[in-house]
Amino acid sequence: MEGRRRFAAVAVVAACSCGLPFVATQADTAQITADAPALHGVSDAQWAHLFDAQRSLAERQQWLADVERNAATADDHTLYLLGTLYHMGQHAPGSPVQADNAKAALYFANAALRGHVMAMAKMAELKYASGEFREAMNWAQIYAHYAPLAGNLGPAAQSYAGELVLRIQANLDPSALDAIMKDVGQFIAANDAVIRAGMATPGAPSDLHPTTHKRHYASTPNERPPGAGIADYLVSFGTDGHADTVLLLDVAPQLDLGQVMRGYVASMSVAPLTGGDAHATRYAWIPVVMGDRQYHNWSRPKTRSP
Repeated sequence: MEGRRRFAAVAVVAACSCGLPFVATQADTAQITADAPALHGVSDAQWAHLFDAQRSLAERQQWLADVERNAATADDHTLYLLGTLYHMGQHAPGSPVQADNAKAALYFANAALRGHVMAMAKMAELKYASGEFREAMNWAQIYAHYAPLAGNLGPAAQSYAGELVLRIQANLDPSALDAIMKDVGQFIAANDAVIRAGMATPGAPSDLHPTTHKRHYASTPNERPPGAGIADYLVSFGTDGHADTVLLLDVAPQLDLGQVMRGYVASMSVAPLTGGDAHATRYAWIPVVMGDRQYHNWSRPKTRSP
């Protein structure tokens, strides 16, 4: 029972310090479903400006402070990208902040409660990296429960989900698993309605649909195969539709996996611009899951503005 109370309270305590509504009970779920504030999002182009070293650090930090000040009414995508920002810190080129796991966990957890399935996996990875294996398994099982509901769960994503669970399980006493699954069941029972409502909420329309024929990582005979992982990239596309820049925003469980998956993202393209469109550069957040040497573009179930 003590473990279940601890799991339910983790993000609630953190949320109190930043004003973010983290749903922990069925009563909270009903209240948010009925009286939810109008959620706002931040475009991928605006996120690109945050990493633009040509802009002053003070200007970028002020913009970020404004976004965080309104985090209580931010949509799941904005909360998720705030989490990636603080999870990766200055491992992301041009990042204006240092890594802060407490902030990353706060934003990921709230994004997860608003229906962002990848945030559930990131919570599992964050807790695994910090040695909180019971918490990590809670989130891994929550991710495994909701990932199939998000649609298009290909072999690579299935492989990653299985590897994630096994990696965490290796650090747990088998006797703890029954209690963990009870924790997970209680969490889902309390929060399922608001999570599903978030997953079903449509976002702003987008005409960007990055595609690529690349699906497998080709390793050399003597090369050690890459492990399973999850990463986020912010990509700019030129007028011809090809990727111009590929910025790694976040990656887990190992930093070097970001470079392994970069080639897959760089091979993506979108429809070329025609008619002298003034907005020559377009941006897209591209999430990637790798498992069993296969790539999976975990496209947003809700399309958003570029």
